[in-house]
Amino acid sequence: MNPRIRDLAVPRSLTAAAAARPDGDLVLTGIHLEWTVGGNGGDAGPPVDWNDGRAPYPHFYEVWLNGGEIRQTAALFWGTEAPSWQAARTHWVCLGTDPDPEYRVTIRARLADGTWSPFTEEVLVGTEDARAYSAVAPAVHPVPHPEPAARHGRLDHPVSRAVLICEDEETEACRRARRLTGGLDVSSAGTVPAVTPPVAAMRADPPWNGSYLEYRKFFRGGDVASAGNPSFAGLDLAGEWPTTVLSAADRAHSFTHRATAHRGDATWTHQWFVTRDDWDPTRAVSWDDLEPVPFMTEVHGAPGVTHHTTEALPPKKSGRHVIVDVWGGHGGPALHDGGFAGEFFVSCSDVEFV
Repeated sequence: MNPRIRDLAVPRSLTAAAAARPDGDLVLTGIHLEWTVGGNGGDAGPPVDWNDGRAPYPHFYEVWLNGGEIRQTAALFWGTEAPSWQAARTHWVCLGTDPDPEYRVTIRARLADGTWSPFTEEVLVGTEDARAYSAVAPAVHPVPHPEPAARHGRLDHPVSRAVLICEDEETEACRRARRLTGGLDVSSAGTVPAVTPPVAAMRADPPWNGSYLEYRKFFRGGDVASAGNPSFAGLDLAGEWPTTVLSAADRAHSFTHRATAHRGDATWTHQWFVTRDDWDPTRAVSWDDLEPVPFMTEVHGAPGVTHHTTEALPPKKSGRHVIVDVWGGHGGPALHDGGFAGEFFVSCSDVEFV
């Protein structure tokens, strides 16, 4: 790799500030990050190396909080229209509803040759006086009339509960869940629809607010696996779900969707969570059971991506856990005013770290 090109792709001049955004009656606090990469330092006009969106900026970053105690892989994608260059140098890290008083944060980028850049200098961020969140620049404009899609992908590795209750005929947990679940077509192993909140709920309180996806407001207890939808209630059952074994010693972990997990509308994002160390597998999964910071995010991801890799899963996980993928954006159910409510999907996979 040309040393000059490599140096230009290294993030520098990191700044960070706490920013809170509403999600229904909840408030999610996060850290808003900005940095300089290449000629992109936040100017009002396009950077000199913008090249109509084809600038050689990194797409993949790692965010480390408190010296790597908390880590996140962030995949950033952007459009070509102004001012999409802002989306190539900013990121919001969700800390949940009950953040610590302060965090130390640094980032590094995955370079074109596959190596990681050096970390930026650490920045100390206090959360008590978080400012109001605002989207620095929408990466794309929503598609006015998104095409409907019967399926939006489902997690195949680690295998999701939705796939299991359609395809596993032997395990008692899957048989019990199947009896309680009317929202999944179990007649054909090839048709496993993704799990969403009820359409009526999304129309009544839209997930897409014009700037970002509101999803937390739809969960009120041990209903994460079903997305709060009674049609998928069997997915919330606690019990001996089949697990996918993951090696805790592995540096990187990969996740694969059997079908494309991304709509044509590039407002869509992924967030991946894992259960806390004290999660009790005999209980249904609630949002309070999840680590507050997603270990992987994909912001305005590229259509057709089915494979995701992270080195940011908490390294000390052991035993049984659940990995939760939430993805969504603009589109979904039509509203009476001709707009769209937005929508999101949930996939839960039972894993065992050994």
